[in-house]
Amino acid sequence: IADWERDVQLILKTNPDYFGPKPKTDTIVIRFYQNASTLRLALESGEIDVAYRTLDPRDLLIIKSDPRYVVYEGQSPAIRELVFNVQMPPYNNVNIRKAIAYAVDRSYIVDDVFAGTVEPLYTLVPIGMWSHLDVMPERDLEKAKELLRKEGYSEDNPLEIELWYTPSHYGSTEADVVQVLKEAIEETGMIKVDIKYAEWATYIDYFINGYMGAFLLGWYPDYLDPDDYLWPFLSKSGAASMGAFYENSLIETMMIQSRAESDVDIRTEINEDVQKVLAIDVPYVPLWQAKQYCVTYPYVKGVVLEPSQIFRYYLLYTEE
Repeated sequence: IADWERDVQLILKTNPDYFGPKPKTDTIVIRFYQNASTLRLALESGEIDVAYRTLDPRDLLIIKSDPRYVVYEGQSPAIRELVFNVQMPPYNNVNIRKAIAYAVDRSYIVDDVFAGTVEPLYTLVPIGMWSHLDVMPERDLEKAKELLRKEGYSEDNPLEIELWYTPSHYGSTEADVVQVLKEAIEETGMIKVDIKYAEWATYIDYFINGYMGAFLLGWYPDYLDPDDYLWPFLSKSGAASMGAFYENSLIETMMIQSRAESDVDIRTEINEDVQKVLAIDVPYVPLWQAKQYCVTYPYVKGVVLEPSQIFRYYLLYTEE
């Protein structure tokens, strides 16, 4: 690191004492932008040669059709989910959680908000990873209404809830996501949704301390294994750190058994059973899985997008 200015830029230079292969470019300047709009403007003006994490989905559609650029697409392990604080009324009632899960419209989020640049997700383990099993239901408003009626709610006596989001931490699309969720949930005719928001530092404090009942979060793994999508969400300690405060001693025992196993087939069977319990208890509603995109000018070479989302700067180079 030759220079670093917080939230502005990071300059990387070749280390002459490094024992391995020399990077293909001696100096890489990484610039940080406050939002997707300024990132796109920097690309279009030629201020930068590479745009990575994260452009607006609508901008990506335009850029894909522009011959001035090359667009790389890769898998991403990042997922997004709706979290319920299962200790807080009315979310301490599993039928309420299930009703909301049935009302959620993933296709609307994927197609309308993200223009097809993400994938709908029906479990916590991401698509493409071993142990992935779709367990959450497809949208079914009639089942949602049936569950709400069972709990005494109706068009004349609707359930009133707050739905929280944070406006900047997850990018410019977050306000659109929460609005789409509100509309989908209210389509039951038996739930009224009041949207609330807080900036990230406050948001963390709120969910860690159990202030919010239903809210949006995202997850990027520490290591690429199904365990890192199950234990942090469904263990007692992990769920507390997520603000869900979910506890299930059986599911925790199953996850510990999976951790102790070296046989992938046995681990897969256990992990699938764990995901089935997720669909029964519904402390979370998985919503979508991200994709990663990188946009460059044609003279930039060496871009590799890995599922780990480790960007290999040392492979980048330019051709005249």
